[in-house]
Amino acid sequence: MMHVHLAGRTDVGRQRRDNQDTFICQPIWSADKREPTEHQPDALMGNPSALLVVIDGVGGYAGGERASTIAREAILRYMETPTGDTLTMLREAVIYANNQIDQERRKEPGLSMMCCVLTAAVTDNQTNKVYYVHVGDTRLYRFRAQVVESAEASDERTMLLDKITSDHSVVGVREDANQLTEAEAMHHPRRNEVLRTVGSAPHRIDDTDFLESGETDFLPGDGLLLCSDGLTDMITRAMIKGVLRDVAFEQNTLDEQIDELIRLANEAGGQDNITVVLALNPPQPHTMDLPENKPAELITADTELTPTNELPTPVSQPAVTPPVETNADPSGNWWLIGALLAVMAAVTYFFIIR
Repeated sequence: MMHVHLAGRTDVGRQRRDNQDTFICQPIWSADKREPTEHQPDALMGNPSALLVVIDGVGGYAGGERASTIAREAILRYMETPTGDTLTMLREAVIYANNQIDQERRKEPGLSMMCCVLTAAVTDNQTNKVYYVHVGDTRLYRFRAQVVESAEASDERTMLLDKITSDHSVVGVREDANQLTEAEAMHHPRRNEVLRTVGSAPHRIDDTDFLESGETDFLPGDGLLLCSDGLTDMITRAMIKGVLRDVAFEQNTLDEQIDELIRLANEAGGQDNITVVLALNPPQPHTMDLPENKPAELITADTELTPTNELPTPVSQPAVTPPVETNADPSGNWWLIGALLAVMAAVTYFFIIR
């Protein structure tokens, strides 16, 4: 089992003087730390998970950079030692970060509006899943290489890019509902107005309409992109796919593709801080597991049969062998041939004399 490949980078952009973005991109939970749970009974089996977070300080308020830093430190601290199932821990970590920011902003009147938005994810290579928690307009995408059979000499290589999270912003809600096109959303005057933020009010883990969370497949060969709106406000989905396609087909490294995404965003104007985190679940080598040869077990009247709820494995039908034709000894059939000749002669004589 191979470990996930990771890379991350943040860039100030071309319009801002300071960078209010930050990120986490690192393995967590060595095998001896992971405790079995009801949902993950087999622990990690020596394969660490990876913690991926993109945090964007809300630029319109003082203290956005500080809010991002508090959130980063709080999530790292909370996720250091696993104490339960992954998704619950991740939800609790974001609530913990939210309340840490809320406490800090209450202490200083000048920072009373500080907050941030974030997307956090944990990959699990053992279950081939990714668990995520999201607040705001940062985003989580999954990309997957796909080879389409073609009538031409070579198959066509393409890539799927799925947006996993929903935007909690005035414009993002309408774009996700197909009420706005991507181009309209990217140039909308209210595109930076967010509806949910981390740290602007105290929250509990069971509060509705705050955290978006879930899990989805993260299969061998799949990749993840976490990014701030400094990327997606500047370059289109098609441009992102064009860059990530080389990662999906292992033609370039993650670092090279992050550099290219940030370069494109800056060339388009670089109006905000740009943060990109990539993770790739390496493709598994193509191997075929052959069934283990075991001696047949003879079932007799004394053999105890164990009931099972499993469906029986289909077994191919045995070939039907047709009966084998044999050449009988012809000597025993001469008397029958003679009798037939005699009858034929008698019938012929009868018609002649008439």
